[in-house]
Parts: sequence; structure tokens; C-alpha cells
Amino acid sequence: MSSHILPSQSFKPAQPLGFGKALNHLAVATTRTTVALLNALRRPVRQNHRLSLVEEANELRAFADQYRKTDPGFAADLMAAADRHEVGPRA
Repeated sequence: MSSHILPSQSFKPAQPLGFGKALNHLAVATTRTTVALLNALRRPVRQNHRLSLVEEANELRAFADQYRKTDPGFAADLMAAADRHEVGPRA
């Protein structure tokens, strides 16, 4: 009869994250969120030129046309938003 002895592995016990690591993770998440929001607020660029307000409004109207039959209320809201966007900010 033979016996086999397997060596046990020693695992480090789980340790809670230190305050510095938690603060670092929070800073990284905040930075990523801020960058994403700033990128979302930038005006779109197509073929290396910035779209005008009229071009952006026309793209929104084309998107609204896709919903004209299935959800006419939503399409009407999009068309109204395109009209307001085309006028631009009022002083």
C-alpha cells in the first residue's frame, strides 16, 4: 500500500483594498466618465469637417423618418427637436 502526499498551496488571505487604492480607482472611474461625457458633447465631425447645425438637423430628420410609421409621436418629437436645433441657440 502506498500513500500520496500532495503539498498544500499557501494562499494569501484576502485583504480589503486600502484607502489609497480605493481612491485611485475612484479617480480613474471619474476621469473615464468625464472624458466620455466631454466626447459626447463635442459636435460630430464627418470627413474631416465639422457638421453645421443644418446638417445635424437633417441627420436627425432622416432618423425621425425611420420612426414615422411605427411611432409617429416620437418621430414628431424628433422633427421638432431638429427644427429647434437648426435655429441654434438664441441670445
